[in-house]
Amino acid sequence: MMKNKFLIVVLFMSLSTLVKAQRPTSFLELGGYGMSQNYLGDVNSNSLSAFTQEARFGAGAQIKYNFSSLWSVGADVNFGDLYSHDNLHGNESRDYRVDTEILQMGVFTNLHFIPFGKYNLRHKHTPFLHLGMNALTYQPNLNTNAQYPDEIELYPGTGRALGYSIGFGWRIRRSLKSFYNVGIFYNGFGVSNIEGFNYSDEFTAANPGIRNSLDGCMTLKFGMSLGFFEQ
Repeated sequence: MMKNKFLIVVLFMSLSTLVKAQRPTSFLELGGYGMSQNYLGDVNSNSLSAFTQEARFGAGAQIKYNFSSLWSVGADVNFGDLYSHDNLHGNESRDYRVDTEILQMGVFTNLHFIPFGKYNLRHKHTPFLHLGMNALTYQPNLNTNAQYPDEIELYPGTGRALGYSIGFGWRIRRSLKSFYNVGIFYNGFGVSNIEGFNYSDEFTAANPGIRNSLDGCMTLKFGMSLGFFEQ
């Protein structure tokens, strides 16, 4: 009799553990964010020395699927612009300006350092690593007052490119199903004419020390997202 009771208790505990282990930790998440962007390229020599003066703002939205408490995959879209001016970098006589609108769409993955999400309520926050790939459309607005030399080729129309993003962020639980998200990211654009111009091929061939370096930007994001799941 005691043996049978013992077997029943063991079976019950085993089934309880199995059911608990099978609880899905995955859930869908939707969110939005505001952001600031700082251009990095030829005009400011990839410098953030005029960080506050050159910051420009934008907004975006994202959808994300959390496969587990440590890993998620998502997609986002955002719109913003980039700005820089020779006046802020000791080159007033040249008078070049960057004023470019950018629409980006991409996919990304986030890796949490601390289990976070559906059932990890004891963890109120976690740092995370962000990796992404983007497709972008950009529209430079050239400074018509500047005197561009012959070795400069202008690209005033709409351009398209592929890029990438890498960064570090922090997620903070606001309530059971809502979260704050903040992060800093580097976006590489995969093109060198985000500002609307490049050195000509003939000029770079004749001057090996000069080249058209790929452009990018530093992006700060702050947003909020909602999880959709049954507790």
